[in-house]
Amino acid sequence: MKTFKKNPPATTAFTLPEILIVCAVSAIFLGSAIMLFTNFRQGFSRSENVAVLLQESALFMARLRTDLNNAVLSGPGTGSFDQQIQALPDSLTFNVYSSRQGRINQVAYRLLPDAKGGSISRQEADQAERILIKNHVASLSWQMQLERFATPGSGTFRIGVGLDLQLKTSSGREKPFTIKTTMFPARLNRQLNNP
Repeated sequence: MKTFKKNPPATTAFTLPEILIVCAVSAIFLGSAIMLFTNFRQGFSRSENVAVLLQESALFMARLRTDLNNAVLSGPGTGSFDQQIQALPDSLTFNVYSSRQGRINQVAYRLLPDAKGGSISRQEADQAERILIKNHVASLSWQMQLERFATPGSGTFRIGVGLDLQLKTSSGREKPFTIKTTMFPARLNRQLNNP
């Protein structure tokens, strides 16, 4: 009688080409995942920077519009147009009526240049100066505008403040955006037209 020996089970091993293919596929997968994560993080950071910039500029514009709506004549008998609002290249100064204090205060907006980017500050009367936009101003200019309207009897006019503001993000990689607007101090214009 013949006895058959059982062969030991064959060991299965990976060959070198199989290992190399698995390593290559894994490297491609990991590289793609890292690239997607990096792009997502950069996009999120960019969006966050732009959102902060938009929020700061909206708060600045709202504060300036409120102040200009409350702008008044600097004193009795002062009806000259060019001295009610003083617009210089780096500052804007005018008087506002403060209902909280019940008096007229001077308000000054100033551009504070910096190597990182300029800042815009606001100071009312003797209060401390507050930064409204910090290190995001690429350029700023104020323009005084005077419009005259011919009406029967006497001419009507209005003063306006033109604002040309260019803002940039702190990273500087995004394209700066510009805000151009003209604001009219309603109370001051009424006072000047109805002495």
